[in-house]
Amino acid sequence: MARGPLITREVEALILSVHYEHPKWKAKEIRSVVRGMLREKSQNQPELLPKLTKGWPSLGAVQGILSPLRKGRTKPNPKDQPWSFAALVGDYPIPADAMPTVMSIYKRVLSGERELTIREAQWVARLHRIFDDLDLLWDWALQYALSEWVSEITHNLFDTTDLDLELVRNPQYATTSREELERWGAIMDIAKKYGAGLDESLDFVVQFIGSGLTLGEIEEIAKSGRYKQEAQNERKHKAKRESRKR
Repeated sequence: MARGPLITREVEALILSVHYEHPKWKAKEIRSVVRGMLREKSQNQPELLPKLTKGWPSLGAVQGILSPLRKGRTKPNPKDQPWSFAALVGDYPIPADAMPTVMSIYKRVLSGERELTIREAQWVARLHRIFDDLDLLWDWALQYALSEWVSEITHNLFDTTDLDLELVRNPQYATTSREELERWGAIMDIAKKYGAGLDESLDFVVQFIGSGLTLGEIEEIAKSGRYKQEAQNERKHKAKRESRKR
């Protein structure tokens, strides 16, 4: 018998997005972060997501989505290889007027111990005239590159309508999305660093994701061990609330 609602395209995309941002994470870690993000979204916008049930999405469902990537059953796309000038003489030319911006982004990405992919360089080139702010340009290039990548992995039509509307209505959307995902990952890493298991890590992340505390302040709490007691208290309060509902 299936546990919980079927995995929707939106949830599948979220799982793949977390993997894209944290390719070295195991399925258990990705599932924990995805569950936390869904929990938060279901509280803020309950009409947009099915009611979360215990254990959903299951670890098996997450592993099933990631399996083709992990086992090499998905044919690698050359666009996901590191970008270099050699790509310009192949199938991925970039207009000359976009090259200064691409090189600026290339330099920034390399300084962060990451590589710019051909796909990402193409999106930088496509969007470079829209943004004067290089950070905002990079955030949007990542959003479009990720959306394109997910559509290829899931064999769904590549439709940017929602992203296009966000770009027009809320230009900071891409930055907010990146920062949110990075913060989830950073808090998860802090919890694991101080001995939290996966369930404890998720409780820890949910507890502090919207707290407004800096990562340094959150780490001090984790280091002191207070998160364990606070997480236990939160679980007790939650159990009491659920018992009242019954």
